[in-house]
Amino acid sequence: MHPPETLARLDRAGARLGDADPRFVEPGRSNLAEAAPRARESGDVAAIAGGLVVANGKVRPAGPVAYGADPVLARAVLTVARFEPAVRAVASLRPLPSLARQLESHLRGVAVVDPQCAPPGIPSMDWAIARASADGVPDAVLVEGEALLLFGSTAEEVADEILILSSHASI
Repeated sequence: MHPPETLARLDRAGARLGDADPRFVEPGRSNLAEAAPRARESGDVAAIAGGLVVANGKVRPAGPVAYGADPVLARAVLTVARFEPAVRAVASLRPLPSLARQLESHLRGVAVVDPQCAPPGIPSMDWAIARASADGVPDAVLVEGEALLLFGSTAEEVADEILILSSHASI
């Protein structure tokens, strides 16, 4: 049974992103997800159905929160949780090097990974996260050209970080 608290937290976090910088969102690719405790598969990870969109200059959830709504982001959070079990949430943002530099300027650890180096047959996102986390999980992973993944213990924590970045954005 999936705990409803995870869905409620994710729903609150998604609603708060209306004040986020819309330049951070890449329609069709940006999303927010949180894994249920003891998550093992993508169906144990809740995300926003349809991801994040920009409407009238505001970041909005495209649909309701649901378990299994974003298998790619679910794999990302499950991969990072293997290295650091306390990390259970992730946002996928526009892959801007300037945004990664902004994170670093706020004393956040950011790993930059070239997905072209991934071995054949391994999804580049999974490989990038595993490679970046081998010596400790960074706060964010910039998978060049694909996504900037921002990690946290809950979706609300990740949303807070996005809002802080938005208030200091100089991208």
